[in-house]
Amino acid sequence: MVQLGISVYPEQETQEVIEAYLSMASQYGFSKVFTSMFSVEGTREEVTAYFKNFSDIAHRYNMEVSGDCNGEFFQRMGATERDLSVFKNMGIDIIRMDFSFQDERDAILINNQDGIKIEMSTSFIDVIEKAIANGANVENLSTCHNFYPQKYTAPSVEAIGSLNDYWHGKGIRTAIFISSLVRGTHGPWPVSDGLPTIEEHRNLPIEVQLTHCLAMGNVDEIIIGNAFASEEEFKAIRRVMDQAFVTIPLNDKLSFLKEYVPHGDVKRIPLYIETEKDITPLEREILFDFPAHSDMGDCMHYMLRSRLPRIVYKGMSIPERTCKKTCYTRGDVVIVNDNLAHYRGEIQVVLKDIPVDGQRNLLGRIREDEIFILDEIKAGNGFSFM
Repeated sequence: MVQLGISVYPEQETQEVIEAYLSMASQYGFSKVFTSMFSVEGTREEVTAYFKNFSDIAHRYNMEVSGDCNGEFFQRMGATERDLSVFKNMGIDIIRMDFSFQDERDAILINNQDGIKIEMSTSFIDVIEKAIANGANVENLSTCHNFYPQKYTAPSVEAIGSLNDYWHGKGIRTAIFISSLVRGTHGPWPVSDGLPTIEEHRNLPIEVQLTHCLAMGNVDEIIIGNAFASEEEFKAIRRVMDQAFVTIPLNDKLSFLKEYVPHGDVKRIPLYIETEKDITPLEREILFDFPAHSDMGDCMHYMLRSRLPRIVYKGMSIPERTCKKTCYTRGDVVIVNDNLAHYRGEIQVVLKDIPVDGQRNLLGRIREDEIFILDEIKAGNGFSFM
């Protein structure tokens, strides 16, 4: 299961407002809060007291606290690579290191005896590799991408995906930031253009950003970078998560396919679809109720093929319905009809233009801002329709 997180910037909000936000987020399945420690002013004692109270509130809502820490703050608080007790006293669960020592001290820090996990930037490749070579325990280490408040400065999907693959190959978790689109949301600076990790996400609805991260397949934590997301956005995220992570029983319809059909705890990529007005009840059932659409991967050229429904619904008639289009285009979702009876009931998601020849009925179309997610669906990935 992917972990969900939020961000708050304590120097800009009262603790009453922050607690209300944490309470709401926890109700929608969020279990981590990212915050900037170095932006809080005061003596060591005052800062410690502030974050002790902050962490107590977060833990009350079963949320881990990840504190962003730069070199100046680390020294100001009297911490060393061998002594993180000041952060332990604050109740901090994870230190997000905004700097590194560049030597064997990084491994000592990661292997700390204070029970604090260490998170580093995904760009710290040489630093982390050196720490591992020096004996760092990767189970106490995770990575997190940066966020980018300024438009057009965030990396591409390809660049982020490549970094995620690299760290997953090392057995190290990765976190990514997505953005609320609520007007006036902010980060640590007075900029309100979102805080995404990926530039292509900046203006997309939050649930689309989330679905794309799930589809990438190499993201372990997804954090809303700006504050404050709305309850409507939390609800949209919850709808996606409830579709994405499901338990599929092997009922009578599927039991004979147990070697092929995904079952048990399954991850699916949920795609919003606008259905055609004349879609039939049987077509709707196959589209929405079949629990495990996936493509075997041998012919993902013109389409994604969910083949198993044609076995489950074998023998049921799917008459041809007329279609005004002359060509199915990328993002159209179709079902094979009676005119190609051997494959009848197969759900197909069009990837490249296919002429309308009477063998398929148009069920609907994936919403336009989600079509790019099709790029991420690989062989064996489960997907569903909302």
